[in-house]
Amino acid sequence: MAFRQTLVTLADTPAEMQRAKFRAAFFSVAPAMFLGSLDQTIVAAALPIIARSFGGLALVTWVITGYLLAATVAAPIYGRLGDAFGRRLMLLWSLALFLAGSLVCAIAPSLFLLVIGRSLQGFGGGGLMTLSQALIGEVVSPKERGRFQGWFGAVFALASTIGPAAGGVMTQHLGWRAIFWINVPLSILAGGAAIRLKPSQGAGGYRTDTRGIILFIAGTVALLLTLTFGGHQLHWISLPLIGLLAVSILCFSALCRTEHRSKDPLLAPKIVENPIVWRSALAVFLYAAVLFGLIVQLPLFLQTEFGVSTTVSGLLLIPLTAAQVAVSTATGLRVSSTGRPKSPMFLGLVATTLGFAVLTFMLHESAFLVAGLTLFIGAGLGSPMPASQTIVQWAAGNSDLGEATAFLSFARSVGGVLGAAITSAVLMAGRSGEVAGGTGSSALEFGWMFGSLGALAMVAAVITATLPDVDLSKPLGQSG
Repeated sequence: MAFRQTLVTLADTPAEMQRAKFRAAFFSVAPAMFLGSLDQTIVAAALPIIARSFGGLALVTWVITGYLLAATVAAPIYGRLGDAFGRRLMLLWSLALFLAGSLVCAIAPSLFLLVIGRSLQGFGGGGLMTLSQALIGEVVSPKERGRFQGWFGAVFALASTIGPAAGGVMTQHLGWRAIFWINVPLSILAGGAAIRLKPSQGAGGYRTDTRGIILFIAGTVALLLTLTFGGHQLHWISLPLIGLLAVSILCFSALCRTEHRSKDPLLAPKIVENPIVWRSALAVFLYAAVLFGLIVQLPLFLQTEFGVSTTVSGLLLIPLTAAQVAVSTATGLRVSSTGRPKSPMFLGLVATTLGFAVLTFMLHESAFLVAGLTLFIGAGLGSPMPASQTIVQWAAGNSDLGEATAFLSFARSVGGVLGAAITSAVLMAGRSGEVAGGTGSSALEFGWMFGSLGALAMVAAVITATLPDVDLSKPLGQSG
């Protein structure tokens, strides 16, 4: 009896109760988060076959772009609606939209309808990551969030790595429609897990910020189209691209004025203008550019320079991802132990910068040595996301948890597009003789490309250094 009482006492300690709450919440939202992360990459391997199936390449890139645009636009909207009406309810709605979009994609008789289905998927998928992270923030204290954000980083990295391989295998053996049919049972599973969450009451009283939503969507779409088409379909200084960029700048400028006057803004100025939030978001924006740029271009480099197969180049991404998963989890534990997220975030970005500096001088060595160097880079990339998530949620407070989390997700999504755009532009410039005299050396071209990613990581580290050394265990406003 005394032993049982001891167990009960231990189970009732605040730390154990916190962990129990987290476990219940995490396993309720992890399937939704995994689904949202997986779908960003699983389709890429099927694009060539989809293009052949519908007899053309004219719209095939929009299978990716349509999802990305919709998901990026939807994330802040879900964050705001989740704060107002309850995050579990909005998570279930986002899963329903994602499921509907998957069904449209699976039965689409034309490429146009496939793009429509992918856009519908994106409107659902945009809420999966944002709302899942915000729901965890509801049940754990700011100091303990670091421990659990590391788990989310692991889910994201795992899904990002599994996606291309799973997409290739399913497309080859089952046909490309299988990558959308698989979302049906996965969405139902995620919905069944999410419905076990305790319903949360939103703040209520939401009034649609129609003008703000229109300006935000227009500005975001114009910006993403600029980054997507720049250096590919359109030259960077072409009139259409300059026009798109001008539209984006005008829309976001008008959005700033609108949100200051709105009684119920989509993006609350107190969140966006918070120095901790916007600096962290800017650092995450650059971090995502580095991560996605590396994931997109590293397999291409390994295939071009060393002649490895598609399968081997995919397997050589494992050191990068494994290190990121391990360090992401360890960073979360450290932040929870110390309550100070700035140091791991800064050191991780510095390590990433040094890793790219070494990589640019080792590109002529073996593919396995390059993969080994990405182990070090992956370790550096493991810490920024969980650390930034905790510091932003602490700075925003519980009332604006969803909105702040969504703002960070928005920065990460746009940064990912930027990374793919910048790396592709540098490679194309090298091949056209605009970089280093156009010597034709693929290693030299990729050296400039990897160097540009290292420069972005260095800028992110400098921005992180300007953040205050907050203590998550203390109330907002006290950083000592």
